[in-house]
Amino acid sequence: MVSILKNNENFTPYVFYTTFLKEVAEDINKEGYVIFKFVENGDDKVFDSSYRIEPISIPLLLSLSEQLSKYFKEPIDLLLYKNNATKEVLNFLHKSDFFWIAGNNKLTSYPLGKNILKFEESFLGDFIKKDPRPEHRVRCYSLNDDNLISKLEVFESEDEKRDFLISEYVYTVRQHFQELLFDNSNTSNKTDYYVELLSELITNGVLHSKSNTFALMFVNNFSTKFSISDNGIGFEESLKSKSENLLYTPFELKNKIDNLSILKVNPKIINNLHVIFETLYYSALKDRRGLFDLMISVVLESKGYFRLHSDNAQIIVSNRMNKQLLELSNLRDDLFKIHEDILINSIKDNRYDDQMIKLKNQIMDCFMNLYNIVCDKYNNDYRYSSIRFYNVKFKGVHIEVEIPNA
Repeated sequence: MVSILKNNENFTPYVFYTTFLKEVAEDINKEGYVIFKFVENGDDKVFDSSYRIEPISIPLLLSLSEQLSKYFKEPIDLLLYKNNATKEVLNFLHKSDFFWIAGNNKLTSYPLGKNILKFEESFLGDFIKKDPRPEHRVRCYSLNDDNLISKLEVFESEDEKRDFLISEYVYTVRQHFQELLFDNSNTSNKTDYYVELLSELITNGVLHSKSNTFALMFVNNFSTKFSISDNGIGFEESLKSKSENLLYTPFELKNKIDNLSILKVNPKIINNLHVIFETLYYSALKDRRGLFDLMISVVLESKGYFRLHSDNAQIIVSNRMNKQLLELSNLRDDLFKIHEDILINSIKDNRYDDQMIKLKNQIMDCFMNLYNIVCDKYNNDYRYSSIRFYNVKFKGVHIEVEIPNA
């Protein structure tokens, strides 16, 4: 049995990756199954216990629960406790729709349940009067919702399906997150831009990962935090489906850094880091805004943090990388302007080919340089490095951003 919330410990993404995943893996190896205990002390030590959860860790918890429920082919048991120590966190999770999404809810007036956790519903309701902000809700995006699967059947190409989904999610994302984006001066003037980026990421999650995508945005007095998580096929399998074109040959950056042998890390684990770099590189070449552009906007323009986790590896991007990111950003802008000219002017010939290939090679060199710098810092002191490696694999793609209030 694994406790989700520990006494006097805030359940954060860091705790999730470093402690909780390990405890879950050990429990499965020992017992052959897993049961979640909502809080460490249960109904004991009620007046000596305090429990907290960082809101952006909720999509991670849902994503893991969904993975486990698929593996065991049944919902995972969650033992709930309702007492003075748990009422506030239970209230927040209930009113943020965590239990509606995780459970077996079939009421169309609430988010449809994904049936990934099994719990006693009588513990929910009749909470304290304090209500969280209505926009502070966890969201689940799925092709099984709103009849999307049948709607996509009329389109033949992946590009047509993608364009349709993005048009659907732009409206939904604006409904879900626009008010929160307005509340931060670093995002208020770029609301449309962030709506575009988030719609792209959600589309990637449901279309390419072939899984549910969980997301939550949370605003407090200090920052805006956003988390998006899926347990789909992951970056590597997604990249394998990409076709070679003028600018991109699948795994070309990864093949180069594979041969550098800078880090003395398990090859299977370091492969995940190299796939992350490959994904960001591919995103920097695309003719639409996406993951790379989100990273640049969060870190360079807002002095925030961008975290990207895949399987056993994670990269944490901050303004400590400003010099390299600024160079990459300028090259990306130059390349994107050409993409826009080609699209707007309906150019069919190859007049820009040489210029685009030159920019692509410069972007490749910048990523190689960034990789070398990041690895050198890891070798010198891994505790303060921008990369993290974990023994327990967490399937899928998990993105977290933190944008400070100016």
